[in-house]
Amino acid sequence: MRNFTKVFLVLTVVGLATVAQATEFDLNFDRLTPGIDVLTSADRDVVADTINLIKRGDHALALTRLSSLKQQNPENSSLRILASYALLQAGNLAGAFQEAEQAHEASNGNSYKCWFLAKVALLNGKKELCERELKHVKSAGDMVAEAKQLEQELAKN
Repeated sequence: MRNFTKVFLVLTVVGLATVAQATEFDLNFDRLTPGIDVLTSADRDVVADTINLIKRGDHALALTRLSSLKQQNPENSSLRILASYALLQAGNLAGAFQEAEQAHEASNGNSYKCWFLAKVALLNGKKELCERELKHVKSAGDMVAEAKQLEQELAKN
């Protein structure tokens, strides 16, 4: 029983460290602008409120607000990234990964969706996927500093 307790404690500490890494992960809201600009004025207002909720740390309410927008705009990578980030900050790494994958598969977006998926993949221990997406980001050439930083994080893991 002691061994089980030790293993449980180690897994808990590792899990908390991963969540702590997630909370240090800043979202670049400016890179989401192209996907947000295509929404209606009313929907952009909801997104602005949602971003404020995320910045305040009210991730559950942010996810609630994003739910109907995502249903109305399933191919909008920016909405998916916002949802993924809110899930990530709430400690739901698996849910964040699923949303990041859907953002990546969406028809709109830019190299940020590749960088974002790479980052979330790394947080979920999916190094090969992170490496693949990092190559896409590097070949796009518009996120040089971000790619270099993520490459360093990947090397540490």
